Amino acid sequence: MTKFGEIKSKIEKTGAELFGKSNFQKFMVGFKSNILENKDLSEIFYIYEDLSTKKGLHKDLANDYVNESIEYCQILLENNYKNLTKVDKWLSSFSSEYKNNYKDIDTIIYNNSIKNLETVLESKKKVINTIISENKVTKVNESINLPISTMIKVAESELGKEMSTLSESEQKEVTSIINLSKDELKVEFNTIKKTVISNLNNSLNESKEDDIKKMISQTIDKVNESNCTHYDLYKLKKLSLGL
Repeated sequence: MTKFGEIKSKIEKTGAELFGKSNFQKFMVGFKSNILENKDLSEIFYIYEDLSTKKGLHKDLANDYVNESIEYCQILLENNYKNLTKVDKWLSSFSSEYKNNYKDIDTIIYNNSIKNLETVLESKKKVINTIISENKVTKVNESINLPISTMIKVAESELGKEMSTLSESEQKEVTSIINLSKDELKVEFNTIKKTVISNLNNSLNESKEDDIKKMISQTIDKVNESNCTHYDLYKLKKLSLGL
């Protein structure tokens, strides 16, 4: 059975890789049904996130905090073998390359033998050092809806880091694009693509410098090659603002 830290790491890696692509929405539906809508698995997901986050917790409380979190997590894992097998199967269709960002938590949870005591204690020390460390809080605007807010709140993933660099208006724009249905996406994509190409052709006809003409022509080729995806629609919208 795949350890939960590996599952969480793979979810975060896959979410970041698929963000802006046509199958991102399908992945998020799977994430929601397999994790978020399962009370026990969503709690395990939260515990892993909680124990890997700088909290500024007083060190006198940290040891008990970790012990109780781990004990509760172990109970949840024992009672969800079938659900975890289902999640493992769902994730198997995605890329298998990922880094386990929760190895220390896995070590504490899955190693019950006295033979591994030294390794477990070392990992526990690392987890405690993390949760007693102070964290610089980055405010995330609460108007962002699923799936972006969920990915940001439940994990400090590559996707979360990318979204945190956007302004509030850009975040809202990305959210509105991702929430488009397949038919809505197609209509808006074709409309803005047509507008962008028309504006580029006008600029091409008006330009007198060869270097600029070449650059515009290359841009037109790239636009023509763009696919009807949420990510490409976002890029076209950004391009149209500069024309």
